[in-house]
Amino acid sequence: MADQFVETHMGGEDPQVPFDDHPSVPHLPPGEWVKKNLFNSKLNSVITVVFGLIVLWVAYFSITWLIDADFTIIRDTLRVFMIGSFPDDELWRLWVQGYLLMFAIGFASGARARTSFEQARLQGVGVEPQSLLGLLRRFWPIILALVVFASFAKTISPMILVVTSVATAIVARYVGWASPAAVRLRSGYVAALLVIASMLVVAGTSKFGGVVVGLVLFSWAFTEFRRGDPSTSGAQEAVRWIIPIVIGVAAYFAIASIGFEGFGWKDWGGLYVNVFTAVIGIVLGLPLGILLALGRRSDLPVVKTTSVLFIEFVRGVPLLSLLIFSIVFLPFFLPPSWETPAALTLAIVVIAGFSAAYIAEIVRGGLQAVAKGQTEAAQALGLAPGPMQRFIVLPQALRAVIPAMVGQFISLFKDTSLLFAAGVLEFLGASTIANNQPQFLGRGLAPVTLLFVAFGFWAFSYNMSRESRLLEKRLDTSR
Repeated sequence: MADQFVETHMGGEDPQVPFDDHPSVPHLPPGEWVKKNLFNSKLNSVITVVFGLIVLWVAYFSITWLIDADFTIIRDTLRVFMIGSFPDDELWRLWVQGYLLMFAIGFASGARARTSFEQARLQGVGVEPQSLLGLLRRFWPIILALVVFASFAKTISPMILVVTSVATAIVARYVGWASPAAVRLRSGYVAALLVIASMLVVAGTSKFGGVVVGLVLFSWAFTEFRRGDPSTSGAQEAVRWIIPIVIGVAAYFAIASIGFEGFGWKDWGGLYVNVFTAVIGIVLGLPLGILLALGRRSDLPVVKTTSVLFIEFVRGVPLLSLLIFSIVFLPFFLPPSWETPAALTLAIVVIAGFSAAYIAEIVRGGLQAVAKGQTEAAQALGLAPGPMQRFIVLPQALRAVIPAMVGQFISLFKDTSLLFAAGVLEFLGASTIANNQPQFLGRGLAPVTLLFVAFGFWAFSYNMSRESRLLEKRLDTSR
C-alpha cells in the first residue's frame, strides 16, 4: 500500500488526477438562485424582505432628490472643481499633458501586455488578448466619472478632450502591442520620458526637470550597456559607467538650458492636484517604504535605528499636523539664502514621507511572511544579499501584501483632501469655495457639491480597488 501511495503521489507514474483548489460553482437559473440564497428559510426570507424595503426606500429617496437637486452650482464652478484657478490662456498645457500621459500609459500597457502574452504562449499557457470592450469594462468607473464631469461643462471642449484622450490611450495601446520586441523591451523608458515631457510642458524646464531626465537616460544607457554583454574586464566596466554618466549629465545641461517657462504648480488646484499628489506620493513613497522596511530588518544598528525612528515618528503623528508643520515652521529651518518652496511642494514631500512610513510596515509584514527556508536556499545557491532580496524575497513579500498596499494607496488618495491645511485648493476645498460664491450663499447647495466630490473620490478609489482584485486573481495570492 505504501509503495502504491509513493508511486501515485510522490513522483511515480502520472496518476492523471485533476487538481483544482477552486471548485467550480454550478450556475443556477435566476429564480432558483433567489429561492436558494434569499428565501431558503423563514429567517432569511424576513431579512431579505426587510433589507429589500430599505433598499427601495433609499433608492426612491435618492432618485427624487437627484431629480429635484439644482446642479447649477456645479456647472458654474466646474473649472474650480477640476483645475482650480488655472488661467484660460494656459489651458493648452493641460491638453498637451493629458494627451502625452494617455499615450504613455496606453503604449506601456500595450507593450507589457504583448510581452506577457508572448511569455505565456511560450510556456504553453492558453490566454486571450484583452479586447477593447474588456479594457472599457476594467476602467469604467474612471471613464464614467470623466464623462459625468465633462457633461457639466458649458462648452463641448471638455467632452472632446475626454473622448479624444480615451481614444489616444486605446490607439497607443495597440501601437505598443504591435511594436517589435526590441521596442517593447524599452517601452518603460519611453513611457517615463513621455510622462516627464508632460510635466515639463506644464511646469516648465528647470534644473529639477533636468535631473529627472538625466537620471532616466542614465538608467536607460546603463541598462543597454549591461544587456547581453557578460564581459567584465576593467576597461569595459569603466566604459559601462562613464558613457551613461556622460549621457545623463549632457541631458541635464540640455534640459536646464532650454529655459521653457511653464505655469509652475503653486497655483494648481481642484481634482487635478489630488490626482497629481496621490500619484507622486505613491511613486516616491513605494520605493522609500521598501527601503525603510529592509532598513528596519537590517543588522546595521545605524540603519535600523534611523528606519525605526522615522517610521514610528511619522506613524505616531497625524498627517494634518505634519502638513501644518511643514507650511508654518519648516521655512524657519531653511538657510536664509534659500527660496521658500511652494506649499504644494512641501505638501508632496510630507505626503510621500507619510505614505512611505505606512508602506514600510506593510512590506515588513510581507517580509515576515516569507519562509526562512527561501532565504536559506538562496544563500545556499550563493546569491548575494542584494540579488537575494530582489529576486527571491521581495517578489514573494510584495505579492502577499497587495490588498493592504492598495488599501494604503486608496487611503493616500483620500488623504489628499487634507491639502487645504497647506493652503492648496484641492477637490474638497473647491466645494467650500463654490458654496461661498455670492450667487449661491444661503441656498443650501452644500449636499450637491459634496455629492459631486464624493462621486469623484469614489470613482478613482473604486477603480484602484478593482485593479487590485484583478492583480490578486492573476497572481493567485490565495494560494
